Amino acid sequence: MFSSCLPWKTLLVISLAVLLAGFTEMGAFASLSECKSATIDDVNGSLQKYSKCLPEMIAKGEKDSINFLAWRLQETLDLLRPVQEQFCKQLSPCPRPVAPKNGGLVCVTIDSTQYCKPMCNKGYDFEFLRSSRLYETCGNATGFSWTTQLVGGKALAVCNPSEVAISGAKSAYFPSNSSCVHTLAFPESQGEQLDIFLKELAEQGMDGSGRDQGADCIICGY
Repeated sequence: MFSSCLPWKTLLVISLAVLLAGFTEMGAFASLSECKSATIDDVNGSLQKYSKCLPEMIAKGEKDSINFLAWRLQETLDLLRPVQEQFCKQLSPCPRPVAPKNGGLVCVTIDSTQYCKPMCNKGYDFEFLRSSRLYETCGNATGFSWTTQLVGGKALAVCNPSEVAISGAKSAYFPSNSSCVHTLAFPESQGEQLDIFLKELAEQGMDGSGRDQGADCIICGY
């Protein structure tokens, strides 16, 4: 699979550049009739077609065209991220947790309590020591507020640039050939991280029989 050998930022450019090719300055498709019959699978097919040559095309691009593309990408990301958040079922009245930039959260809900495990991408480490603090919780026992080492109540962790990853548990880092965004893109990778977290909760005596599987979620920080 071509996506496994390219940095996620490059893949993001690949994914969005084709999508944005027909956009006008107002952020809409140049011809609405052209996109009415289009599907996500159509877009993915185009991405695969251009995946190998587009990075080279970008490298040869002129300053103005690169700057224009960067603006388009940012506008599109601003549209996509709220949609991604809607895929995560939030336990009410707990506030939606804020995932660490350069990392993410793996979240499950068991017996009306939400558990979120902060994770960092490769090249980053936690700001605070978390080796014995695998996850944060929100539920009736916490007054429906998040347990966190940070001020503010919603941000559950911070991932800072680091050549070594020593502040968290071994499982609190995304694989070296992946990232939170990459994991989120593939159901198999999502399932693997969720299974790891559920096993860790079980090892700590957590009974998973009351788990709301519809609330399983991975949230990436931006």
